[in-house]
Amino acid sequence: MKFILTISALDPTGGAGVSADIKVSKVLGFFPCSIITALTVQSSSKLFSVHPVDAGIIERQFDTLISDFEFSAVKIGVVPKLEMAKVISDYLEKLKCPKVLDPVIEAGVGGKLGEKEAYEVLMKSVEVVTPNYTEASLFGMSSDPEELALEIHRKYGCNVVITGGELKGRDVICEKGKIYSVEADLIQGDFHGTGCVYSTALACYLAENDFENAVRKARIFVLESVKRGFKVRQRLFTNP
Repeated sequence: MKFILTISALDPTGGAGVSADIKVSKVLGFFPCSIITALTVQSSSKLFSVHPVDAGIIERQFDTLISDFEFSAVKIGVVPKLEMAKVISDYLEKLKCPKVLDPVIEAGVGGKLGEKEAYEVLMKSVEVVTPNYTEASLFGMSSDPEELALEIHRKYGCNVVITGGELKGRDVICEKGKIYSVEADLIQGDFHGTGCVYSTALACYLAENDFENAVRKARIFVLESVKRGFKVRQRLFTNP
């Protein structure tokens, strides 16, 4: 049995956050364990409020889980507090497996979810970070995606995937300083949960593949999840 640890917020719609992480993990043959960083109140069209979990509870969840499970991968999503990030970072150093960080700053429907300073701490403790272009621009100065990916890599030491929703379906990769792209069809629409689906799929694939194969497989997994998507009111949900 392969185990993955997902660390993120609870989205009550089930379209993103830990719920999406769990669905992707199960499809790819992993048993998911989850640490909840925040409870959110949100619908398909609006984020109403975010309620972070106490950092001490995060620490206790880690202690409990790592005493029972040996993880093959870790995925981190919403981290709303710097104090929480410092706790998570300390525990990540103890886990010898691929770690993927999806730095969710704002919800797709608007409203703050994560904290930039928290992600800056975590980037130094993961193998790869997977921001979209808007998120990546918060961590670097360049407007060129390739230069931006390289800048983030040099600044924080992790590999970088700038996911391609804003880049016409082209993911820009910086793997140990090497720049290349991964492309697939782009289905137009305002989809909920694509970042969560991609980063969790990438974490699972990294447990069993080299980096380039993993990013290519994760891109196709997201495409297929979008193809199976469905509409809730005016929002489109991915369907892993």
